[in-house]
Amino acid sequence: SGSYVTGSEITGDIETEFAYGIQDALLECVAFNPWVDDVLEFGGTTRKTISIVKGYTDLNNYHVFTGCHVNTWSLAIATDEIVTSTFGIMGLARKASNTPPSGEVTPAPNAVAFTALSVGDIKFNDVAVAGQMCVTGLDVTFDNSAQVQKCLNYENDVGAILETLLNVSGTANLAWSVGAADLYEKQFTNTPVSISWKIKNGAGDAYLIELPEVLLSMELPSGASGDILTVDATFTVKDVAPRITRIPAENP
Repeated sequence: SGSYVTGSEITGDIETEFAYGIQDALLECVAFNPWVDDVLEFGGTTRKTISIVKGYTDLNNYHVFTGCHVNTWSLAIATDEIVTSTFGIMGLARKASNTPPSGEVTPAPNAVAFTALSVGDIKFNDVAVAGQMCVTGLDVTFDNSAQVQKCLNYENDVGAILETLLNVSGTANLAWSVGAADLYEKQFTNTPVSISWKIKNGAGDAYLIELPEVLLSMELPSGASGDILTVDATFTVKDVAPRITRIPAENP
């Protein structure tokens, strides 16, 4: 009787508040592309991995995870909330130590998180929704559909992490309106639409997130006579790669 360890995987999430500039290196890992002229296009082929240290300093207990791939990235925006950014991690190896790894430690910058008040310039098919539709929530997930390749090797059970197909999906929560009704009809003809929005902080630094071609899926809203009707427009990116443009404050 008893139990045996027969295999291992290194997975987990890093949940953060989203702020300008401080996660750009992680976004490169998700995109498999570098930033070029402040534009990051997803679905590339340039692999970039990171190492992660988790330390319990009061116990002098440190865990170093190496060969970490950023498989997923989720961005969630809701009214009256801080914008959250979650990275899904898959690693190759782990090592425990009673001392932290050597090297220079750079403190995290004192960045100001984006909030719901930072979000604006939302567009469907390049038409601003302001005055036509009320968007009450936005979330999007980039998933590289990575798979773990196991090997018979006692030095390292995980032999490789292989990205397969980039899937991008999300939800836009819309107040029911003429504009939302028009989007509802597009699902029946598989007509792709574009979605874009800008997130800007108080200093004027901004990101422009663009999904040039998505397919929609929606249900008709229901509610009581005193309710404001809303509908969840779920979307899936079709063929054109999404991109993020970084807009420093000096270039509004």
